[in-house]
Amino acid sequence: MDVEKYVKDNLISIVYFSGSICGACDVIRDKVKRLIKDYEKIDFLEINAVENKEISAKYDVFTLPILILFVDGKEVLRFGRYFDILEFKNSIDRYYNMVF
Repeated sequence: MDVEKYVKDNLISIVYFSGSICGACDVIRDKVKRLIKDYEKIDFLEINAVENKEISAKYDVFTLPILILFVDGKEVLRFGRYFDILEFKNSIDRYYNMVF
């Protein structure tokens, strides 16, 4: 899995780090996926951090879940386990409207 290539190939993308036995990961993933359906040009990639430790370490993921928003290949936002979904939506709106 080449996350770096994925991020560079997509103008705006979300990389979501989760775990196989993380209940919060499942709930937050589902909410985020429902929310980004309104944003056709945002790509979503989920990475199992437990199974991909090297990738997780490269992106400084030490707790789960972690959601990283990339715009034009650069990390612009990072949300951890406890975040406000409304704040996340407002942030997505702001970056999406700047790019498109």
